[in-house]
Amino acid sequence: MNNNNQIDFKLNNAKKFAASGKFLHAVQLYKSLMEEFPDNAESYFQLAQLYKDQNLSKEAENLLLNYLIEHPDRIDVIIYLAEIYLQSSKWDEIVGILTPVTPQEEPDALFLIGYAYFMLGDYEISKINFENFLKFNDEPELFYETQLFLSKIYLAQNKFTEALEHAEKSEKFYSNYWELKFIYAKIYLNIKMISHAINNIEACIKMNIANYKVYKLAGEIYYKARDYIKSEEYFKKCINLNGNIDTDLYIKLAGICIKNNKINEAVDYYDLVLKINPKHNIALKGKKDALSLMKNQNAYNE
Repeated sequence: MNNNNQIDFKLNNAKKFAASGKFLHAVQLYKSLMEEFPDNAESYFQLAQLYKDQNLSKEAENLLLNYLIEHPDRIDVIIYLAEIYLQSSKWDEIVGILTPVTPQEEPDALFLIGYAYFMLGDYEISKINFENFLKFNDEPELFYETQLFLSKIYLAQNKFTEALEHAEKSEKFYSNYWELKFIYAKIYLNIKMISHAINNIEACIKMNIANYKVYKLAGEIYYKARDYIKSEEYFKKCINLNGNIDTDLYIKLAGICIKNNKINEAVDYYDLVLKINPKHNIALKGKKDALSLMKNQNAYNE
């Protein structure tokens, strides 16, 4: 039996052990393969996958890092390790391991680096990597996903024309995706195309399960549209979804309650903010004005 046949035979046996729940037997067989054929990457891939399946991501990472010490040019192993880091949200590690990889060697490295920087909140570096990725990419699905990320980045940078342009480029693949509707709604709100914002946020709500940021944006859009009843409705849905106090949300709700002539509720919302921050200037002034308004209404009614 030649080396390739031996390797395949032992790999198949290790898979059978793993499939039958004999984890330790499988690990032992993979490790014996590594000792006998240290250059063969497949045993490392399969054992790393087995570790991942057992929620042993750290063991999988260390295994592949050890292989890369002896085989630093194995781009496929580097990408696989980056994907493991991705699943563990290890963004700095993704950047560190992929930065030496050139686009000619593996264009997807640019996409993963762009994604990692996006998650780290470094939008400018993320944008550079995504834009460079588009120069080398030939995968249609990743093209549209990259356009979606670029739209998010430009939106975060308050560059609404560019955000809209990239959102439209992602439309072919993501036309029925709730987050694209959310992005459109946010862009249109900021460029004061309120009817378009309403159409998109309502489409988003129909597509999506209950979501705090969606309801909050809906409340903001209807507030701009001066539909204070709907604005209040969506802001209150936010409260039901989030147990944490969002002072910005409560300030907005207090203002809406005043517009809807619910002065007592407005005072209650201001009080909630003041419990968190007794020196909150907007809440202090808002409560003072609300109490004054309530006093004037009571005097008028008398």
